[in-house]
Amino acid sequence: MISQRETFDPKTGEIDEGALVWVPKRPKSQFGRSWLQMAQNGLQKLNAHRKELGLEGFSVFNALIGRLDFENYIQVSQADIARELDMRPSNVSRAIKRLEAVGIIRKGPKVGRSLTYQLHPELGWKGSSKTHFTAREAARQQGWQIIEGGGDAPGDDPDQMDLPLD
Repeated sequence: MISQRETFDPKTGEIDEGALVWVPKRPKSQFGRSWLQMAQNGLQKLNAHRKELGLEGFSVFNALIGRLDFENYIQVSQADIARELDMRPSNVSRAIKRLEAVGIIRKGPKVGRSLTYQLHPELGWKGSSKTHFTAREAARQQGWQIIEGGGDAPGDDPDQMDLPLD
């Protein structure tokens, strides 16, 4: 590069108008599409519900999270989860109802014959940071809340959702 407006081509010896621009290639994630971001305080909220969720609830939660797709949607049948976890379908259904009752997941649109679910964006996220911010705000405006369970009262962080017990 000779100046900001001229570039020297070492192959031809010519001076070209314009400047060389280096555009770095974004490195690919070592996880491919198999990643998600989790919030530590979200995990604490989940743990605060350990008694009401029980081992079945945590197992079903993990099975759902294992299938989390972009924008926090999860498409899986309860029968598939039951087979994966070697559980009765009625136990999977009960665990999903508990996860919904405390606000950790909610039902999404139906796709074909199976329901979809959506993970609350305060717990974790799979997608861009810009859409995460938008999804968090939309969840708040829609009144989607994670019910506080056990433990101490929520902190005073303005970026975190303070949720009533009722």
